[in-house]
Amino acid sequence: MKRTILVCVTAVAISGSAAWAQDKEQKPAAQKPAATAEQAPAMDLKAMGPGARKPTNEKQTKKEVMEFFKQQEEIEKKGDFEASLATYDFPIFMVTDDLKGVPESGEYTREAYAAMMKPMFENMPKDMKVTHKHTISVLSDSLVSVVDDFTMTQGKQKVTGRNTSLLVKRDGQWKWKTMVEAGWGGTPPEGASGGAQTPPEGKK
Repeated sequence: MKRTILVCVTAVAISGSAAWAQDKEQKPAAQKPAATAEQAPAMDLKAMGPGARKPTNEKQTKKEVMEFFKQQEEIEKKGDFEASLATYDFPIFMVTDDLKGVPESGEYTREAYAAMMKPMFENMPKDMKVTHKHTISVLSDSLVSVVDDFTMTQGKQKVTGRNTSLLVKRDGQWKWKTMVEAGWGGTPPEGASGGAQTPPEGKK
């Protein structure tokens, strides 16, 4: 008799526990809010950003940029500083670091850049030879990133280096916008808002 009562009590306890557990599992599901029309729609990645500005003709863009570089070489040979200034989209942004590795950067107006660069442009050594190997990445029909592996030779000195630039197409013309090259850090020239002292080599 006692055994029978014990079995019944145990069965009731187990049944109650199971029902309680089942009720506990169901409550969170019942309390979970249903999806509504007020939820934000998924972002259309093709309507903005890189998805909306894919290059339409990379081959043609790279050809235009290489023509721009040839134009730069001709300007340097002629020593035409005003023509050089016309190939920049001012204000321009320049980044470098100093000999201790401390990064510096600055934004330059046309006036600040001209004051800094004209003496260097006019006093460039006549025997200096520079060669370039450009790697062009087309971001859009109006934005291009360029890595330049260059070699400078003057007398018995030969230096190799690398810089990178961003070109923008403004009113149908490619122009310099951002320049990055190591080792030019120092005292900022008068009129500049940052610390980059000189622009990357070969972009004067």
